[in-house]
Amino acid sequence: MKLLSPHLLAGLALRNRLVVAPMSRMQGDSAGMPNVDAAAYYARFALNGVGLILTEALYTAGPASRAYYGQPGLTNPEQAGHWRTICDAVHQHGGRLFAQLQHAGKLAEPGLHDRPLGPVDGVAAGLSWQTQRPNVPAHRATDEEIEQIVQGYGESARWAEEAGFDGIEIHGARGYLINDFLSAGNTRNDRWGDRPHLAEAVLQRVKAQCSLPVSFNYSQYKMDDYHHQMPGGPVALAALFQRLRHAGADILHLSARRILHPEPWGERLVDIAARSAPGPLLINGGIRTLQACEQALADTPADGVALARPFLANPDWLPRSLAGDVLRDYEPGMERRPLLA
Repeated sequence: MKLLSPHLLAGLALRNRLVVAPMSRMQGDSAGMPNVDAAAYYARFALNGVGLILTEALYTAGPASRAYYGQPGLTNPEQAGHWRTICDAVHQHGGRLFAQLQHAGKLAEPGLHDRPLGPVDGVAAGLSWQTQRPNVPAHRATDEEIEQIVQGYGESARWAEEAGFDGIEIHGARGYLINDFLSAGNTRNDRWGDRPHLAEAVLQRVKAQCSLPVSFNYSQYKMDDYHHQMPGGPVALAALFQRLRHAGADILHLSARRILHPEPWGERLVDIAARSAPGPLLINGGIRTLQACEQALADTPADGVALARPFLANPDWLPRSLAGDVLRDYEPGMERRPLLA
């Protein structure tokens, strides 16, 4: 079974190609410290045989970066010390752990920041994800604020390496800040109006601050626009993936609602990335079963398959699947509940 075969991902030895995707578990206290359940939560996936685990999004050291209440951070030595305990727990059971680093942008929960930031003045559509309140207007980030954001990613990457993480993932998906800069709504007329420029700057700073492999998570869809498509279609996406690789993305982690289905122009994201910017690829979205994972690895050039909701409902997804046991269905709100037995 290809899914369970050992694999070298961007120089990192993994026992298999199965990945736990980031899930917003709100496992942080008011100071951004991971709570007492976090070590057990991540270690349990490793105990049950998963090769690579990605943390929930961790806010970075830049201004207005925290996205939601209860979000953990990676911005100082105290937080890094807590994450050291979690990394040790995962390693004890043979797993690998990446820190996913995020800046909220205009999707920050109302009330978290006096000055939420975006590429331009504007407000996200609809209601906020966590508290279901009207989103609040974000302000056009100044050049100084953007430089602080880039620097904050570098600082958080340094703390990630200090904490013992095996790698870093940059959150460039779902409408959060970096993804927002990549989108058509970025109509700036300065250097940051070159839409991939912020992603490149963050990747370059992270690579300069640590020696860990770096993944970049990209999606077209956004929390406030599930149907968003990259302006320019496959040509623009190919150019983006090339620039991300050149800037230092060792791994591209591609997310879609249905990752194995072609985009409207008839080609899948994973195929565009493999054709235009060869290198390690992870895929995520709409894959739920062991058979679907195996088929995905057979039908695409992906190096690994990431699952989210199936793992949230079944922390022991792999042994259950191998035994042919019935899997629990995901139910809305599971991410807000304590650890499942």
